[in-house]
Amino acid sequence: MFGLKKLVLMGLGLSVILTTNISANNDLTIMTENWPPLNYVENNVLKGPAVDIVRAIQKKIKNENKILVFPWKRAYTYALEQRNKVLFSMVHSTKRDLLFKWVGPIAEKRYSLYAKKGFTGKIETLEDAKKFSIGVQREGFTEQYLETRGFTNLQKANNATQNARKLLRERFELMFDSYSTFSKTIKQYEMNKGDFIEVLQVQRSLMYIAFNKYTSDETITLWQNAYNDLYESGEIEAIFKKYDAHALYWNK
Repeated sequence: MFGLKKLVLMGLGLSVILTTNISANNDLTIMTENWPPLNYVENNVLKGPAVDIVRAIQKKIKNENKILVFPWKRAYTYALEQRNKVLFSMVHSTKRDLLFKWVGPIAEKRYSLYAKKGFTGKIETLEDAKKFSIGVQREGFTEQYLETRGFTNLQKANNATQNARKLLRERFELMFDSYSTFSKTIKQYEMNKGDFIEVLQVQRSLMYIAFNKYTSDETITLWQNAYNDLYESGEIEAIFKKYDAHALYWNK
């Protein structure tokens, strides 16, 4: 009788643990930004390789939280300061490493400096770019990357579209962004790609899903294991091929 009672209590305890874990897994605020081509809104529909990867993970672990779209600075602040906040796609940099917990990688991006056609400045190294004003994304990797290297000549905007338009209007001399985002922005907003030139390739970086640092390790493990299964099955690579974006796949 005692053994049966103990077994029942253990079963109830396991049920509570499982229910708690499921509840915690679904008690997340999942955020992204309009940042083509990884995650973007087109005709009022959220899409992109990173969006599909996150949704595939959600399906696998039975997470039912909606993905919300915010301006980057607001979403970054939420993820940095508030429990159970999740943000993608984020560059995993040295500066950010201990500020978040990470799942991925979900993509690789190549970052370059761009100028308006006709730019005559001489830039052979990143240090040379300190002579010029540069458009970056506010609170984004591009701002943080240059600031940590002593750049003070930065003009900050909310997204790549604003920066590209300001560059054409000569509000600053250079723009720092990823090749894929820059190219998608030019195409999406029907700008003329011939009006811009790439002047220096600067950095290759891996993108991740970032969780507030107080998110439970159990939740991180659950998401990472689901991601690993999708990667091993080939589904991650298939998602990039679906979008004709294999150049963004981190394990080419």
